[in-house]
Amino acid sequence: MNDPSPRRTYLDVDDRRRQLLDAAVDVMVDDGVSALSLRTVAQRAGVAHRVVSYAFGSKAELVSALLQRESELLTHRLWAEPLAPLPLAEAVAAALRTFMAELRRDRVRHERLAELTAMARASAALAGAARAEAEAIRAEIERLVDAWATARGARPTVPTATLVAVVHAAAEGLAAWWLATDDDAHVDDVIDVLTSGLAGLERP
Repeated sequence: MNDPSPRRTYLDVDDRRRQLLDAAVDVMVDDGVSALSLRTVAQRAGVAHRVVSYAFGSKAELVSALLQRESELLTHRLWAEPLAPLPLAEAVAAALRTFMAELRRDRVRHERLAELTAMARASAALAGAARAEAEAIRAEIERLVDAWATARGARPTVPTATLVAVVHAAAEGLAAWWLATDDDAHVDDVIDVLTSGLAGLERP
């Protein structure tokens, strides 16, 4: 008698978690954040429900791990290019245009990450993961600002933390606006207006 059950693949814990997070991304991108559950991830990965439960323990732990991994990956992509050694407003404008090019390149994945982050912020169990995501983005932007200052031989006239918060807020607002409107015609003008207030905010 043939055994209809699939052949088991044994992976160590880290590899298994990576496999399951890959499956979670597929569920999220294809079916939306609301479809995420231990069961749907198990089905997508082709494993038993208990395998996902063993790897993550709960849906909250799965979502937290997924948010951390996706945020790190997409943050590095969005902010991969260094700030050009141009006047501050021009440098940030160029960075935001690169940011938008990456957003367009993988729109659905970024849109789903925004949904996942919003869900995490609304959950007491996941609020810490959402805060960690924001802190990681600010750290990436601060790295770029520090490198810009060194390359240009200049410093912002406002505290670095303030400038980082401004760039972060501009990027988040720009992304939310574009994802809601698809208004490509005005992206460049919006970026120019957003960054115009940075003109003159640097000193030798």
